[in-house]
Amino acid sequence: MRPSDLLDLIFPPSCGGCARRGTRWCPGCAASLRPAPHATLAGLPLLAGARLDGPFQQAIHTFKYRGRPALGSALALPLIASALKAELPLQALSFVPLHPDRARERGFNQAEQLANQLGRALTLPVVAGLARVRATAPQVGLTGRQREANVAGAFRWVGPAGPPTAIGLIDDVCTTGATLRAAADALEAAGGSVAAFLVLAVPHTLAAPLVTLPE
Repeated sequence: MRPSDLLDLIFPPSCGGCARRGTRWCPGCAASLRPAPHATLAGLPLLAGARLDGPFQQAIHTFKYRGRPALGSALALPLIASALKAELPLQALSFVPLHPDRARERGFNQAEQLANQLGRALTLPVVAGLARVRATAPQVGLTGRQREANVAGAFRWVGPAGPPTAIGLIDDVCTTGATLRAAADALEAAGGSVAAFLVLAVPHTLAAPLVTLPE
């Protein structure tokens, strides 16, 4: 058990969005979510639970960087609802991996946790085997071209068998799509295929080469 989870047992938890005591994700913050724009990435559906702004953005930051993995179960609910409604033709789920050094530092992989929750909700297997074989700098603050260069060749499939087809590839957020595309390239190089990308949130204005579809 992580220290943050132990503290939640001893003291009332605080909302990841507004820090209100008594709940990990309060009704007010949950009600503030705005629908994500319909979008594609590399010609494939890009499904998100909500827009990356306001309390939701703060809660995702808290989830990832402040050691609050238990918050993920609440934040995943809008994405689960979107995925159930979309009825995507998926055969399995996979997730963007962390480099081992980053995983040890953070203590958990937020994308893997989200994949496990979606797998249970959608009754789909979660397939591990994608590895981040090169440590990369944080993507925050980099331009689109810098992000692409940062993650180029950073992923490789290392599973005992080849990856399946029609994978739903999961990460926490998508801004330019560079990380998701690099991970998808590694899956496809190993013989798998990605049918859709699923994330907690996307910005209101999506950067190229993301394509926003009309409502």
